[in-house]
Amino acid sequence: MIASAEDQKTVAAYLAALRRQLRDLLEEDVKDIVEEIRAHILDKTSAESSTDSVSSTLAALGTPEELAERYRTEELLKRAQLSRSPAFILRSLLRWITLSLVGLLVFLISVAGYCTGGFLFLIATLKLIWPRGTGLWKTVSQDGSWGLGLSFSNQPGTGHDLLGWWLLPIGFILGTGLIFLTFRFGLWSIRKIWRPRAWR
Repeated sequence: MIASAEDQKTVAAYLAALRRQLRDLLEEDVKDIVEEIRAHILDKTSAESSTDSVSSTLAALGTPEELAERYRTEELLKRAQLSRSPAFILRSLLRWITLSLVGLLVFLISVAGYCTGGFLFLIATLKLIWPRGTGLWKTVSQDGSWGLGLSFSNQPGTGHDLLGWWLLPIGFILGTGLIFLTFRFGLWSIRKIWRPRAWR
């Protein structure tokens, strides 16, 4: 139980500020969150005899803005579990970065997967539009060294096209597959790795 009237005012002000910061969530969810935090504060302060237990408990929770941001991120990640939109999942993963390094790792892997898959799909599409100018070219210079490069010009590359028309199935199948697997990876990560905050 919170003993002093001053501590009660401090807790009430903190919870009111938290409620204001959570105004973009559903009212029912806001009530649940505020009650959860109130119960947490009461539990912590009743277990300690120190006179500054209320201030230390609130400091451990963080500012109302920080706490509300964590709850908004958790709510976004919960909704992402039901989403079928790669863009929404990527946005959710971006918010997960604010909670943990694991979120950062999952986000970076997802960005790399989407970019690589999109690039493969793009070059396959360009091969259909500019078949003679798009390809993976092996070029040999006058000094005998050679290099690989992609060309997207109207003129054919100066060298040997290594993939030719195989670029189409590789780009379309591998690109689409990589985008799909990246989507599934993001969804799996949110469902299996991310854990909502537990106050007890």
